[in-house]
Amino acid sequence: MNNIKSFSFYRNYYEIIRYLPEKERLKLYDAVIEYVFEDKEPQLEKLLKGIWINLKMCLDTSKNNAGRGGRPQKEKTEQKPIKNRKETEKKTNNISYFLFLISNNKYKYINKDSNIYKKIIEWLEYKQERKEKYTEIGLKSLLTQLEKQIDIYGEIQICNLIEECMSNNYKGIIFDKLKNKKNIDKAIKEDIIPDWFNKDLSNPDIATASEMNKILEELQEWKKM
Repeated sequence: MNNIKSFSFYRNYYEIIRYLPEKERLKLYDAVIEYVFEDKEPQLEKLLKGIWINLKMCLDTSKNNAGRGGRPQKEKTEQKPIKNRKETEKKTNNISYFLFLISNNKYKYINKDSNIYKKIIEWLEYKQERKEKYTEIGLKSLLTQLEKQIDIYGEIQICNLIEECMSNNYKGIIFDKLKNKKNIDKAIKEDIIPDWFNKDLSNPDIATASEMNKILEELQEWKKM
């Protein structure tokens, strides 16, 4: 128990928490109150843990200021340029910003009832563990790209791709893997590969040799998926 009588609760806290299901939302509100007034560290998992990490820094600042009797005034020389502060803010709260982006239902495939929603949360947690974060523009771009890829390949394929990229410790989502697989599937369906296996690809007069080699390279890449 500490001597803090009050603390600041900002609108961005509310924006981060408001879209959670009721049970998780109440659990996070309790965690905030108990952490501030009782110094009790919450035991949270998965999505709530990711949101808590983003809230905790702000709460710690609020607790420190409340303990000193208010927020101290800074000298002008200590203030960072406004541009730098904005750039820092843009690189924080990936999970909460993702929740905010999908709250207005502007995406066709990405919503709370979809499998890709859960997989994106896992991906953002994975990036957070790697100490890597998207800017606001970068996260918007990722969601737009995911929408386009789902439209082409389907939700299951994209979820499997994200899972593979995490298991291989990739920095990003390699969408070219889906393109390679599509080319191979097309080649197999059209019986291109079986016919070409019977040809002498060492003969430079065969016009299809270079194209076949490309297909084989893609096949080797696809087998790694």
